[in-house]
Amino acid sequence: MEEFSYPGVVGLAPMAGISDRSFRTICRLWGAQFSFSEMISAESVLLDIDVVDEMLPFEEENTAVQLYGSDPKKLALAAKKVQNRASWIDLNAACPVKKVVKKNAGAALLKDLERLKDTVSAMKNACEKPITVKIRIGFEKNELEKIMDVLVSAGADGVEVHGRTAVQMYSGKAQWNLNLERWNVPTAISGDLYTVEDIRRALEISKANAALLARGALRKPWIFQEFFHAKTPSVEQIRNMFLLHAKLLKEHEGEKSFYKLRQFVAGYTHGFFGAREFRERFMKLEGFDAVESAILEFFNRFLMNVSENIVVKEDGAKV
Repeated sequence: MEEFSYPGVVGLAPMAGISDRSFRTICRLWGAQFSFSEMISAESVLLDIDVVDEMLPFEEENTAVQLYGSDPKKLALAAKKVQNRASWIDLNAACPVKKVVKKNAGAALLKDLERLKDTVSAMKNACEKPITVKIRIGFEKNELEKIMDVLVSAGADGVEVHGRTAVQMYSGKAQWNLNLERWNVPTAISGDLYTVEDIRRALEISKANAALLARGALRKPWIFQEFFHAKTPSVEQIRNMFLLHAKLLKEHEGEKSFYKLRQFVAGYTHGFFGAREFRERFMKLEGFDAVESAILEFFNRFLMNVSENIVVKEDGAKV
């Protein structure tokens, strides 16, 4: 197996209910260099491969399948079963959500480092694809050094580090000052990456090889374009990408999936005059026809009155 490295500097982080096939496509079009599936239960993979067919029907370029669970043997079997869909396999040891932790999965693995080590070793032995691990800096306190030592000794090919403990959930400020180059393994930093400057500073301070955008990409999907090309999109580009997102969601998940767009509307309309009222109306829309008509009506107001070179400002100023 070739030595693993993250296939780029900036990628889309795994987010349950968000980083689905449609949103991964949108972020790649904006410039994301790699991505992850939503986390998939190892148990569900072993019971029914259809869950993988729904989330990742074929191998996407530079995309990892993220698995979660508590049993090393089941995780290894699941990894082996899905590896043909993945550029690499990622183990979730970071999710702090109570229903996941109660099953001794996600961030709960950080409380049992022997089991974490056994899990990574088992997955490595079962797979031909690289195995990476997404972690927090600890469960209740910062134990990053101990966790990283365990992962490196287990043979992890890469580690993605969210700079908070599990008990912090998403509160407080994520830590970037982690000196991740201390370990001889590729690393990615995540947590509180909302602007281009955040990404640059986090990479510089953490000494990570790559950065993962989660809520920052949800708030502004074109942040990848801004990072790589220092260029914010036009009103027309944002409108067209929102419409494409709706089209992809309809194609991939069917007519009833229109409601999933509600979690993205704030990002697509951030900084536009009248956005708050539009979002409130958008939440009540039913069906893709109504959604597409509303998107066209909202953005075309600006295209009728301003040059399409007008862009959404970094600080959210009105257009």
